[in-house]
Amino acid sequence: MFWLHQSALYLHIVAGVIALVIFWVPAISKKGALNHKRFGRIFAIIMYTVGWSGVLITSFDLWRPLVTHPVPVTTTPAAIDAFSAEVRAAATFLLSLSILVLATTRHGWLVIQHKEDRRILRRPVHVALCLALLTAGVTLLVLGARRGDILMLIFGALETWVAAGFLRYGFKAELAHPREWWVEHLGALIASGIGAYTAFFVVGAASLLGPLLEGGSFAGLGVVFWVSPGVIGGIAIGRLSRKYRQRFTVKPG
Repeated sequence: MFWLHQSALYLHIVAGVIALVIFWVPAISKKGALNHKRFGRIFAIIMYTVGWSGVLITSFDLWRPLVTHPVPVTTTPAAIDAFSAEVRAAATFLLSLSILVLATTRHGWLVIQHKEDRRILRRPVHVALCLALLTAGVTLLVLGARRGDILMLIFGALETWVAAGFLRYGFKAELAHPREWWVEHLGALIASGIGAYTAFFVVGAASLLGPLLEGGSFAGLGVVFWVSPGVIGGIAIGRLSRKYRQRFTVKPG
């Protein structure tokens, strides 16, 4: 199990770094242009790799934390229990991010492919993925409240909001305006980027910048790095969605 966990971890890291770069090509390129479509497809494939490898890694961490994260044989039983609890808490958070990546990537891809036809969004596979994201969000809210963890609370709220929005969009009677699918695609893309960048800051940047953030004048800034993608991305989704809704809404008369 350990070698499989580590192999998935290395794949996850490599794919994640590529995704952080590729994300900006479809985000800033002209919408509908060849590069936008081509790199959008590449981004989706990479993000599926990031998401599923993340699910595998965190599932192992939740199941057998001491196998995936061995501790010295001299460790006391109390310390082992505390360590296992921390590994599982971190895995729960990162699992929710993996589900966020999968759900937002799939939703954004399906929306742009089928546009006004939302029947595919009501199929069991996609609904189940959205419900998994909703469950992950609520779980983070509960755990965050119990642990006093601001990161879990923020992302619990974000994931719950995103999942509820996806389900509402898929099942509502009719679209508000002719190109509402474009607004939905844009929001899903940004939310997918939020998941990727948050995972990078929580895991990658935390390891690289840990000594700097744990002491001295920069102490306490770690939470800023971890929360900033969600806050900035959430604001961006809200502002851009409002902008395009106003642009695409047909005004009477």
